[in-house]
Amino acid sequence: MADAGMAATGKHFPGHGFVQADSHLELPVDERTLEQIRATDMVPFAGLAPRLAGIMPAHVVYQQVDPLPAGFSSFWLQTILRQELGFSGLIFSDDLTMEGAASVGDFDVRAKAALSAGCDMVLVCNNRQGAIKTLEYLERHPAQSVVAATSLRAQPKAVTAELLAEATQTAHALLETA
Repeated sequence: MADAGMAATGKHFPGHGFVQADSHLELPVDERTLEQIRATDMVPFAGLAPRLAGIMPAHVVYQQVDPLPAGFSSFWLQTILRQELGFSGLIFSDDLTMEGAASVGDFDVRAKAALSAGCDMVLVCNNRQGAIKTLEYLERHPAQSVVAATSLRAQPKAVTAELLAEATQTAHALLETA
Protein backbone atom coordinates (compact mmCIF):
# COMPACT_ATOMS: atom_id res chain seq x y z
CA MET A 1 0.00 0.00 0.00
CA ALA A 2 2.81 2.39 0.88
CA ASP A 3 4.53 1.67 -2.43
CA ALA A 4 1.34 2.79 -4.18
CA GLY A 5 1.11 5.98 -2.08
CA MET A 6 -1.63 4.82 0.28
CA ALA A 7 -1.58 5.50 3.99
CA ALA A 8 -2.35 2.31 5.91
CA THR A 9 -3.84 1.73 9.36
CA GLY A 10 -3.12 -1.47 11.28
CA LYS A 11 -5.73 -2.96 13.56
CA HIS A 12 -6.52 -4.22 16.19
CA PHE A 13 -3.46 -3.57 18.38
CA PRO A 14 -1.99 -5.53 20.19
CA GLY A 15 -3.93 -8.35 18.54
CA HIS A 16 -7.41 -9.81 18.45
CA GLY A 17 -6.51 -13.34 17.44
CA PHE A 18 -6.86 -15.28 20.68
CA VAL A 19 -10.37 -14.28 21.78
CA GLN A 20 -13.65 -15.65 20.53
CA ALA A 21 -15.94 -12.89 21.75
CA ASP A 22 -16.97 -10.22 19.24
CA SER A 23 -16.12 -6.80 20.68
CA HIS A 24 -19.08 -5.32 18.79
CA LEU A 25 -21.35 -7.35 21.07
CA GLU A 26 -19.36 -7.91 24.30
CA LEU A 27 -16.02 -7.20 25.96
CA PRO A 28 -13.50 -9.93 25.05
CA VAL A 29 -10.94 -10.95 27.68
CA ASP A 30 -7.57 -12.39 26.68
CA GLU A 31 -5.86 -14.35 29.46
CA ARG A 32 -2.37 -14.53 27.92
CA THR A 33 0.75 -12.99 29.42
CA LEU A 34 2.54 -10.05 27.86
CA GLU A 35 5.31 -12.38 26.70
CA GLN A 36 2.80 -14.64 24.93
CA ILE A 37 1.15 -11.65 23.23
CA ARG A 38 4.54 -10.27 22.16
CA ALA A 39 5.48 -13.65 20.66
CA THR A 40 2.26 -13.97 18.63
CA ASP A 41 -0.22 -11.19 17.93
CA MET A 42 2.22 -8.30 18.33
CA VAL A 43 4.71 -9.62 15.77
CA PRO A 44 3.08 -7.90 12.74
CA PHE A 45 2.67 -4.65 14.67
CA ALA A 46 6.33 -4.68 15.69
CA GLY A 47 7.39 -5.17 12.09
CA LEU A 48 4.98 -2.67 10.57
CA ALA A 49 4.97 0.08 13.23
CA PRO A 50 7.56 2.23 11.42
CA ARG A 51 5.63 1.96 8.14
CA LEU A 52 2.01 2.43 9.24
CA ALA A 53 0.36 5.84 9.21
CA GLY A 54 -2.23 4.79 11.79
CA ILE A 55 -3.03 2.09 14.31
CA MET A 56 -6.34 1.17 15.92
CA PRO A 57 -6.28 -0.57 19.30
CA ALA A 58 -8.59 -3.42 20.22
CA HIS A 59 -11.56 -3.27 22.58
CA VAL A 60 -10.09 -6.31 24.34
CA VAL A 61 -8.91 -6.64 27.95
CA TYR A 62 -5.54 -8.40 28.22
CA GLN A 63 -6.21 -9.30 31.83
CA GLN A 64 -2.69 -10.35 32.86
CA VAL A 65 -1.29 -7.09 31.49
CA ASP A 66 -3.80 -4.30 32.22
CA PRO A 67 -7.39 -4.24 33.55
CA LEU A 68 -8.49 -1.78 30.84
CA PRO A 69 -9.27 -2.56 27.20
CA ALA A 70 -6.21 -1.72 25.08
CA GLY A 71 -7.81 1.37 23.54
CA PHE A 72 -8.21 2.91 26.99
CA SER A 73 -4.84 1.79 28.34
CA SER A 74 -1.85 4.13 28.50
CA PHE A 75 0.30 1.05 29.10
CA TRP A 76 -0.64 -0.39 25.70
CA LEU A 77 -0.74 2.88 23.78
CA GLN A 78 2.12 4.81 25.37
CA THR A 79 4.49 2.29 26.93
CA ILE A 80 4.23 -0.49 24.36
CA LEU A 81 3.08 1.11 21.10
CA ARG A 82 4.78 4.52 21.29
CA GLN A 83 7.86 3.80 23.41
CA GLU A 84 8.70 0.14 22.84
CA LEU A 85 7.62 -0.18 19.19
CA GLY A 86 8.47 3.42 18.30
CA PHE A 87 5.15 4.06 16.55
CA SER A 88 4.83 7.73 15.62
CA GLY A 89 1.66 7.73 13.51
CA LEU A 90 -1.92 8.43 14.50
CA ILE A 91 -3.77 6.25 17.00
CA PHE A 92 -7.48 5.94 16.26
CA SER A 93 -9.86 4.57 18.85
CA ASP A 94 -12.02 1.72 17.70
CA ASP A 95 -15.71 2.61 17.50
CA LEU A 96 -16.77 3.91 20.91
CA THR A 97 -20.32 2.62 20.36
CA MET A 98 -19.18 -1.00 20.52
CA GLU A 99 -20.05 -3.09 23.58
CA GLY A 100 -16.33 -3.66 24.14
CA ALA A 101 -16.07 0.05 24.94
CA ALA A 102 -19.21 0.26 27.08
CA SER A 103 -17.47 -1.14 30.15
CA VAL A 104 -15.56 2.13 30.50
CA GLY A 105 -18.69 4.28 30.93
CA ASP A 106 -20.87 6.63 28.94
CA PHE A 107 -19.69 8.45 25.82
CA ASP A 108 -18.06 11.32 27.74
CA VAL A 109 -16.02 8.85 29.78
CA ARG A 110 -15.14 6.74 26.74
CA ALA A 111 -13.85 9.74 24.78
CA LYS A 112 -11.90 11.08 27.76
CA ALA A 113 -10.40 7.66 28.56
CA ALA A 114 -9.37 6.97 24.95
CA LEU A 115 -7.78 10.39 24.51
CA SER A 116 -6.10 10.28 27.93
CA ALA A 117 -4.63 6.85 27.15
CA GLY A 118 -3.07 8.13 23.93
CA CYS A 119 -5.63 7.99 21.12
CA ASP A 120 -5.30 10.96 18.78
CA MET A 121 -8.79 10.55 17.33
CA VAL A 122 -11.97 8.96 18.64
CA LEU A 123 -14.49 7.26 16.40
CA VAL A 124 -18.22 7.13 17.07
CA CYS A 125 -20.04 5.23 14.35
CA ASN A 126 -23.68 4.41 13.73
CA ASN A 127 -24.99 6.10 16.88
CA ARG A 128 -26.17 9.67 16.35
CA GLN A 129 -26.81 10.34 20.06
CA GLY A 130 -23.41 8.93 20.99
CA ALA A 131 -21.74 11.11 18.36
CA ILE A 132 -23.56 14.21 19.64
CA LYS A 133 -22.64 13.46 23.27
CA THR A 134 -19.01 12.88 22.29
CA LEU A 135 -18.90 16.10 20.24
CA GLU A 136 -20.41 18.03 23.17
CA TYR A 137 -17.75 16.57 25.46
CA LEU A 138 -14.99 17.51 23.02
CA GLU A 139 -16.36 21.06 22.71
CA ARG A 140 -16.27 21.42 26.52
CA HIS A 141 -12.79 19.85 26.71
CA PRO A 142 -10.77 20.97 23.68
CA ALA A 143 -7.57 19.13 22.91
CA GLN A 144 -4.40 20.64 24.36
CA SER A 145 -2.39 19.43 21.39
CA VAL A 146 -3.60 18.61 17.94
CA VAL A 147 -2.00 15.93 15.79
CA ALA A 148 -1.89 16.75 12.09
CA ALA A 149 -3.73 14.23 9.97
CA THR A 150 -1.70 15.00 6.85
CA SER A 151 0.31 11.79 7.22
CA LEU A 152 -2.85 9.84 6.37
CA ARG A 153 -3.36 11.51 3.03
CA ALA A 154 -2.46 9.55 -0.04
CA GLN A 155 0.87 10.52 -1.55
CA PRO A 156 1.01 10.85 -5.32
CA LYS A 157 3.20 8.11 -6.73
CA ALA A 158 3.80 6.74 -10.16
CA VAL A 159 2.65 3.15 -10.18
CA THR A 160 4.58 1.24 -12.79
CA ALA A 161 3.08 -1.56 -14.82
CA GLU A 162 5.52 -3.92 -13.10
CA LEU A 163 4.38 -2.87 -9.62
CA LEU A 164 0.74 -3.15 -10.63
CA ALA A 165 1.31 -6.63 -12.08
CA GLU A 166 3.10 -7.73 -8.90
CA ALA A 167 0.25 -6.40 -6.73
CA THR A 168 -2.33 -8.14 -8.91
CA GLN A 169 -0.42 -11.41 -8.68
CA THR A 170 -0.22 -11.09 -4.87
CA ALA A 171 -3.96 -10.35 -4.65
CA HIS A 172 -4.82 -13.41 -6.73
CA ALA A 173 -2.54 -15.61 -4.60
CA LEU A 174 -4.18 -14.32 -1.41
CA LEU A 175 -7.67 -14.92 -2.78
CA GLU A 176 -6.76 -18.49 -3.72
CA THR A 177 -5.67 -19.26 -0.14
CA ALA A 178 -8.74 -17.66 1.45
